[in-house]
Amino acid sequence: MSVSKWSFPEDLLFDTHYQWIKAAGNKVLFGLTPYGLEITGDVLYLSLPPVGAEVAAGGACGSLEAGKWVGRVYAPVSGRVTRINETVQASPALIGHSPFNSWFAEIELSQNAASSELMDAAGVRAWLTEELKNDA
Repeated sequence: MSVSKWSFPEDLLFDTHYQWIKAAGNKVLFGLTPYGLEITGDVLYLSLPPVGAEVAAGGACGSLEAGKWVGRVYAPVSGRVTRINETVQASPALIGHSPFNSWFAEIELSQNAASSELMDAAGVRAWLTEELKNDA
C-alpha cells in the first residue's frame, strides 16, 4: 500500500491515531483522516465529550463504531471542549463523504498544552510509510 494514495493537506497537523488537526489561534478542530476511515470502514456511531469537558492529549475523549472497528477517539491536545459537531455526531456517515470537513470537536488549548506529538504533512507521510512497512 502506498501512502501517496491518501491526501494529507499541508495546512493540517496529524497524530498517530489517524486524526487530522486544524489549529486556529488557541483552538483546534480535529477529525478522522481518509486513511483512518479506510482502516475503520464506514462510521456508524460517534460519541463525543460534552461541551466544557476537560481532555488530555492522547487520552480517550469519545468512541467510534464502524464497519470494521470499534474503538476510542483520542484528544489530540489538552484543553477544554468548546464545541462538538452535532451534525456529524447525529449522522456519522458524513465522515465518509468528506473526512476533512467532518470535524468531531473543537478544543481550546490549556495553558500548558504542547503539540510535540503532532506531525505536519511530511511527517505523517514518513510515519505512515514506516507503519505500513511494519504491517507488511
